[in-house]
Amino acid sequence: MTDLLAPLLEYEARFDSHGHLGWSRVDGKRIDLHCHSIFSDENIRWVPKWMSFYPLLEPEELYDLAKSRGMDFVTITDHDTIDGCKALVDRRGMPADFIFGEEVSVAFPENGTVVHVNVYDIDELQHAEIQRLRGNIYDVADYVRGIGKLFVLNHMTWTRQHRVLKTWQIETMLDLFTVFEGLNGTRGYAHNAFAWHATRGRGKVLVAGSDSHTHRVGTTYTLGEGETTSELLANIRAGKAVPCGAFGTPEQLRDDVWVTLQTNVDRHMEQASSAWKRATCHVVQHLGRLAYPFLCLGYHTRQNLLVRKSLEAIPAPV
Repeated sequence: MTDLLAPLLEYEARFDSHGHLGWSRVDGKRIDLHCHSIFSDENIRWVPKWMSFYPLLEPEELYDLAKSRGMDFVTITDHDTIDGCKALVDRRGMPADFIFGEEVSVAFPENGTVVHVNVYDIDELQHAEIQRLRGNIYDVADYVRGIGKLFVLNHMTWTRQHRVLKTWQIETMLDLFTVFEGLNGTRGYAHNAFAWHATRGRGKVLVAGSDSHTHRVGTTYTLGEGETTSELLANIRAGKAVPCGAFGTPEQLRDDVWVTLQTNVDRHMEQASSAWKRATCHVVQHLGRLAYPFLCLGYHTRQNLLVRKSLEAIPAPV
């Protein structure tokens, strides 16, 4: 998609009152709508947590990094928990520019296919209700819409089971969701372009987030309007939003996996209480160095195949 290849620049050329050409920062409010703290549960089946793609940043580190990169508002969207958001508030107090968020694992009840949905500006009771309903995508969408919250379907081609999307599933997504993640900072071009293609001409809103598990917070973000968190979220729901920044590459994902693995192994080694545990950490580090050049290449090949097959399932525009 040509639109996806032309992300909004941070600065644009403008003439001042004297007719002089200069560069000015693009107007708008910036927020990375998809990022993870150390509170995210990123376990891979049969793999210890410290060897998984486990996020690196404490909530306050994530917040500070987002602000240093020019984000006007900040959220944390950990997997199926708001504990990272609560930890930030406990440690810092409630920042006026902070929004509680969560990435919810939501299932199609027909066959159990799991997709990810971000929800924003929720409290503990609403979080608990969403978690209770997450086995049914229809119930989750109805509930969150009913309480007037922004909710976004993330990385449209991804399912936990790595299944090819069926036409009826895409139709369901297009029916249930108004806002889609059109730019994900860890997904490659094909994955992001799929969301643009599937939603084109259907009146959908596209937003963006880094999906950072490392230090990429704020490198992909949404440009919106509003002086308060409630104004910003309402404007995004109304379509006043632009996805900005960069999409991912296989090399970037490989580097992120490597950084998280090495950092978490180092942390585990510092806490190791026996020579056996330290030796295990050394073995993991050595194997990681050997596998590093090949990490994620097979993953992206497989995922791109899924994208091509999913393209065949996109329903015709009405």
